[in-house]
Amino acid sequence: MDFCEWRALLARAAVAAALVVPASAAAKECGGAVACACGDAVRGVAMLEGDLLGCATGLRVKDHAVLDCDGHAIVGDGDGEGVVVEGERSVVRDCTVSGFRTGIRLRAGGGHLIAYNDVVGNARYGIELAVATTGNLLLGNAVLDSGDEGVHVGTAADHNVLVDNEIAGSGKENLYLLDVRGCLVAANRLAGGGSAAMYVKHSAGNVFAGNEVDDRPIQLRGESDRNVFEGNVLRKAGFLFQAYEDEERGWKGPRENLVRRGAVRDAKTCFRFDGATDNVVSGVLTDGCAPVAQKKAGGIAPTGNVVDVVRE
Repeated sequence: MDFCEWRALLARAAVAAALVVPASAAAKECGGAVACACGDAVRGVAMLEGDLLGCATGLRVKDHAVLDCDGHAIVGDGDGEGVVVEGERSVVRDCTVSGFRTGIRLRAGGGHLIAYNDVVGNARYGIELAVATTGNLLLGNAVLDSGDEGVHVGTAADHNVLVDNEIAGSGKENLYLLDVRGCLVAANRLAGGGSAAMYVKHSAGNVFAGNEVDDRPIQLRGESDRNVFEGNVLRKAGFLFQAYEDEERGWKGPRENLVRRGAVRDAKTCFRFDGATDNVVSGVLTDGCAPVAQKKAGGIAPTGNVVDVVRE
């Protein structure tokens, strides 16, 4: 679905909103022979037969359920959540979700598959992983034009996998990892946005491999340690490793992260270390950027960083 198509859906939703019965008055369980409407809870297997427009709230997907939108849209009235996934091992696929505060929200539980959805034009987050949801796979989604963050991976949402997604045009960060462990972020395409392509804060032991990043940096902040960046290609942006202060931790800087192979092209600086220590860059191709800049931050000197690049 392109920009014009989803804008047309939002316009239709605005007209339909006045005719929609509030979700709390008519919500039911749907799936199988029971068609879904705004505010329903999906049980079993549900396939949409048409668009759901003007939703105050979208759909809730319960344990072991499948929501297959078959290319149809779930469009909000500007607030609420489009699809909330709860429990264990559910599937959300082939949906267009737009016009909500948050497009798709995974809440606790885990083991879900979120695949081949277009999550476009939501006011806060496109996709949110919340309340320590773990072991989910986000595959082949387009998350575009989110008001704040494209994909937010929240505290303790560990061991999640993001593969082959397009995340672009977010108001702030395209991908934000906050205090998480053991996630895999691979073969995604990130472009544009208000600040960082990837913002990794207080997160450790994650792997970022084979991603393509345009226009915005990869930024590690605070207590972000022992992350691995393998074979990523950055254009018009570099890496920033930056100390950060909060009330609980005080000043902490990224440590012992590894950036290996891949490329950084046409950035002002390829690698910046502001109060970051003992990080290693090895075998990265660089072109059109100063290889490294370092400075003290929060009283932390940038010591022990090793940068071994290959100039194109």
